[in-house]
Amino acid sequence: MATAAATPKVTEKRGRERLTEKRIEALTARAGTHSEIADDIVRELRIRVGKSGKKSWSMLYRVVQPDGKRGEMKRFGLGAYPKVSLAEARTKARLALEQADDGIDPAAVREEEIEKRQTRAFEVVLERFVELHVKQNTKEGRFARDRAAMLERAKADGTIKQLKGPKRALGRPAAERIIADNALPHWRGRSVETITRAEIHDLLDDVIAEEGVALTRELRKHLTKMLNWAADRGYMPASPMSGLRRPELGYSARERVLSMEELRRVWDAAGDLGYPFGPAYRLLILTGQRRSEIAEMERPWIDRELRAVETPAARYKTGVAQVYPLSEPAWALVEGLPHWNAGDCMFSTTGGERPISGFSKAKERLDEKIAERDEKARAKGLDVPPMEGWTVHDIRRSVATHMARLGIAQEHIERVLGHVVAGVAGTYNRYSYLDEKRAALEKWGALWTK
Repeated sequence: MATAAATPKVTEKRGRERLTEKRIEALTARAGTHSEIADDIVRELRIRVGKSGKKSWSMLYRVVQPDGKRGEMKRFGLGAYPKVSLAEARTKARLALEQADDGIDPAAVREEEIEKRQTRAFEVVLERFVELHVKQNTKEGRFARDRAAMLERAKADGTIKQLKGPKRALGRPAAERIIADNALPHWRGRSVETITRAEIHDLLDDVIAEEGVALTRELRKHLTKMLNWAADRGYMPASPMSGLRRPELGYSARERVLSMEELRRVWDAAGDLGYPFGPAYRLLILTGQRRSEIAEMERPWIDRELRAVETPAARYKTGVAQVYPLSEPAWALVEGLPHWNAGDCMFSTTGGERPISGFSKAKERLDEKIAERDEKARAKGLDVPPMEGWTVHDIRRSVATHMARLGIAQEHIERVLGHVVAGVAGTYNRYSYLDEKRAALEKWGALWTK
């Protein structure tokens, strides 16, 4: 049985007219045809009406070649009517004709502009910033990258059947998460060079109102780094955040030092908190290390012969490996931590696969434990003042202050804390000052052995 041949498309040429908006609105195509009319003002301009009644602009042009002759005839689309008005279509056609007369193909110019928009779209620049800068040059970024790779390998060899848990474990460092959650919904598809200073202020205002100052401060920090990076890479002429003034988002240096009595209250309450956060808080007090370095500690970092911890350079804030001895109470605490089968993380709620997170909620629980102990003490007639506000990082500052009061040399305290030390001696041998650090931490640890 023979099949009917498809009806060929027929374009009905209606000649040339002095087009008007009213005439274009009235245009229709005959059944089974496309209708096309040439403009009498810009003679290369065409309006085409499809079978469905949709109307679109195009133009015919020839590009001047290097020898002065014109090339083959080409058609160039200028957009749909009425989105592109008659006046706009004539302007676009004239500009394209000027380009063709100068030997420039307007179609090639458009392709370049489309590619430029695609490569400079906010979401594309964000992805490149995270992959090329954050995951290469920041501690948290390197950790997210390495953790994601480890988990994928474990999934591939069957060690872990399913990847679970927070997005951070799958390679989303804070810079990516904060920008993606708060800025990307507003600027997806926008070229970074079109984002204005006023829009950035509006965004920060909205986030302050909805999420508060703390998150907005972090958003500003990460967004500033991203747009500065984009400007340096040539994706935009200059960052609109350069010199941006938001005094309410400035960082203020903290000076809170917990007294020994307050540190003891934290220590005792941490004992009530239980694993994993209880031991983690106690190890913060015993070592003076940063919260993330304790939380992310892995069993291969432990040197049992030296009774020391070596945090790899890729996982340390300064980019230099940090080695610190474990005092007697710190060693006893580490020895008492569980050994997991699924991974090497020493403080974990996922069988060692991933390190603990959620210190904010853990801090709230710790404060509750402190308050409970205080109430019990007051019920016995003891005069216990309320615990003033404090942060986890205050522990590190407090440890340094009280070690100095014990007569420990400031240089040795700086080494314990892992601060950058100027000169070759600061980076050449990560095991330098190991004996001095051990003596300092043993002297400090002796206060926590009861």
